[in-house]
Amino acid sequence: MSDLLTESLALQRIQLIARVVSMDVCSGDDKELALVWINELTTQLIDKLDNYDDEERRRAPVSYQ
Repeated sequence: MSDLLTESLALQRIQLIARVVSMDVCSGDDKELALVWINELTTQLIDKLDNYDDEERRRAPVSYQ
């Protein structure tokens, strides 16, 4: 459950950063920094989700059809 909470928080942060940057109140440097943060957050989130998928595949029973 804590993993789901962590991923949910990461998605909320990504959404907030994107929303603030899209309001066009940021300078070019701020926008660049925001894109770097979004990239870092999404990369970490994708890595976690890939690891969960791998773990689930290992736990799944083998089907002999």
